Amino acid sequence: MSEVSVDELLPGEYYVLTPDGKLYYPEEFAGGDEGFRALLEKEALGEKREFKRSPHIDYMKRLKLAEVEPLSDAGHLTYLPKGTLIMDLLMDYSLSVVRRIGGLPVRTSIMYDLNTPAIKEHASLFGQRMYKVKPFKREFVLRYAACFGQFALLRRHYLSYRDLPLYIFELADSYRYEQRGEVSGLARPRRFYMPDLHILTADLDAAMDEFKKIFKLIMSEGSKFGWTYYNLYNVVDGFVQDNFDFILDLVRSEGKPILIYVVESGKYYWVINIEFHYIDSQGRPLETATVQIDVGNSKRFNIRYHDVDGSIKYPVILHTAIHGSVERFLYEFLEEAAKMAKRGEKPMLPTWLSPTQVRIIPVSKAYLDYSYNLLLMIRDAGIRVDIDDRDVSLSKKIMYAEREWVPYIVVVGEKEVKSNKLNVRIRGSRGESLEMTLDDLIMRVKSDINGFPFRPLYFHERLSKRPEIV
Repeated sequence: MSEVSVDELLPGEYYVLTPDGKLYYPEEFAGGDEGFRALLEKEALGEKREFKRSPHIDYMKRLKLAEVEPLSDAGHLTYLPKGTLIMDLLMDYSLSVVRRIGGLPVRTSIMYDLNTPAIKEHASLFGQRMYKVKPFKREFVLRYAACFGQFALLRRHYLSYRDLPLYIFELADSYRYEQRGEVSGLARPRRFYMPDLHILTADLDAAMDEFKKIFKLIMSEGSKFGWTYYNLYNVVDGFVQDNFDFILDLVRSEGKPILIYVVESGKYYWVINIEFHYIDSQGRPLETATVQIDVGNSKRFNIRYHDVDGSIKYPVILHTAIHGSVERFLYEFLEEAAKMAKRGEKPMLPTWLSPTQVRIIPVSKAYLDYSYNLLLMIRDAGIRVDIDDRDVSLSKKIMYAEREWVPYIVVVGEKEVKSNKLNVRIRGSRGESLEMTLDDLIMRVKSDINGFPFRPLYFHERLSKRPEIV
């Protein structure tokens, strides 16, 4: 393989950078694992692979999480109660991660005047994938991220060097007019929720320090869920040469090759933009998380801070979505379930995301009161629990719970009532059944969900009282 020197990098070209600091042309690089090769083929080599329909779309429908909205535009989804619960949990989790690092949550408008110079220039740099609204003689754009609202907010307030770094966060209801052929389930909708964090820093050096922290956080978040990210570094010509050691430190922390794309200077508002790619169940890479260093928008939007000497300066801004959009966050969990199925395991969601965490199934009406008392004790422990009190056979109740991917199924009959022990089917252990006390069950479920957000059921705890949409 022919090596390339840093000074030979050209705008508009891709290169492979390895942890030992060596650069290669993509077409000559033979290393990397299957995930990296998939990213290399898609981004740098232009090799188009045929993929089947994404399994997450079938799961999304089968689990009654979301539906395409036929009365709206393509790529707009309607979330059913179970999907709404999961989406809210993912939003809660994204917020909790940002709050741990000091993020300040805000809410801003979704619509901005396209004739405002700063908005118009930012939109032109973003591209044409925008929804536009034209009431009377004015023209507005629906936001495609939280940038407009947060930047407009920040320029109206007094900022001091003491406030920096300043973390501003918003779960932004966002709109991008993706090409019709690209619209695909949760992977690429036109309306989505972006957990958008902006970090104001004093200068480029401070921005690079914060960048390293966010980079490390994104990688650790992926590892927490068992995901390996394969990364594309979009870097402006000049910045890559002047800050090669900074880039190499990031690559070494990954411990595997990365792909670099060199961007012409002045083309965008950022100098480095890392795209973190998740590899789905079919081997297809999809960008999820991202982090950028923005050197242009503070002047464009007139965001300023007062330095220690009283001078007025423009901050350098980081843009980041630590988990990508909420839709792609859910997409990753459903694609992980598809990987389980390919390995011969039962597909499932983590217990903390499962709409029903424990399902109680009485074998007959005679055990309904006992079962309901169990439900009350489990519910009081902070666990989402329901009861299948319908007048159908035991086998149908168990089959229905399995079809809903319920992680813990408790069957209650004469033996359980007399022994005060529970027969628990555990989905995550290939469906094995264990005998447990109630305390054992509660302790096990609480261990599964420890450290993650909790919300109660969004639907009736008795299956007999649920409408069809659940």
